[in-house]
Amino acid sequence: MTERVADFRHTFMIYCLQKLEDGSYVALNRSYKPVGMTSSEWVKYEDLPVRFKFKRGLSRRQIEALSYKGDPAAERIYFYNDGCVPTASDANWTTYSNRLKRLAAYLIVT
Repeated sequence: MTERVADFRHTFMIYCLQKLEDGSYVALNRSYKPVGMTSSEWVKYEDLPVRFKFKRGLSRRQIEALSYKGDPAAERIYFYNDGCVPTASDANWTTYSNRLKRLAAYLIVT
């Protein structure tokens, strides 16, 4: 097995939420794997016990507030991109942290 080097953020911090066909979501890292997953193998999200649904769903306004660019698209909600990496500056970290604070308050069903 070949080791791959990546920073902690790349693997363990939420990059985006991916909505699945059944309405559930998966929290993904920068490699589009479930947060914490280090495998480079193809992953079928539906086969893993990492899915959840928001108890009350997400409104357009909530989605826009979570998205780094205010995008209302529910299919994939990005918390940052390469232009605003949370670890690149204090301002980026604060903005990202505020998104996570908002997300952490939502109730989920697993």
